[in-house]
Amino acid sequence: MVVVAIVVTIGWAIISAQISGPTTYADPLTGSWTFAVAPGSWHILAGNITGEDYIEGNFSVVSPVAGEVMVYIYNSTEFAAFYSHEPAQAVAAPYSNVSSARIVFAAPYTDEFYFVFENPYPADSNLTETIYASTTYETNVVLG
Repeated sequence: MVVVAIVVTIGWAIISAQISGPTTYADPLTGSWTFAVAPGSWHILAGNITGEDYIEGNFSVVSPVAGEVMVYIYNSTEFAAFYSHEPAQAVAAPYSNVSSARIVFAAPYTDEFYFVFENPYPADSNLTETIYASTTYETNVVLG
C-alpha cells in the first residue's frame, strides 16, 4: 500500500510539472517606454539576459526633433564603473549620436545588462530629450 502511494505521488508530481510547464518570470527588458533625459544626464533599461539570448527593438528621440542620443550597453561590472564615474567598456559597439536606431543585442554570457541612454548635450543647453524605446527579450532556446 505504501509503495502504491509513493508511485502515485511521484506520478502526480511528474504529470503536474509537465502540464504546468516551466516557471516564467516577467522580463524587465520586454516593453515600451517613453522617458525624459535631462541634458548631460542618462536613463537606463536593465535586466538579466541568459547567455546567447538577445534583445531586439528600437529607439528614437521624440523631442527635440532630430535630437541625438548616445546608447551604451554595459554588463553589471562595467555599469558599476560607469555609475562611479570611472572608465567603463561597453560590451557592444555604442550607438553614437543618433536620433533613432534598431537594437539587436545578443548576450555573450549570462549577466545583468544595462542599456544606458545618455543625453550628450551640455547641462546649460536646456535640451531635455524625450526618448521612446521598445524592446523584446528573445530566447535562443528551442523547446521541443
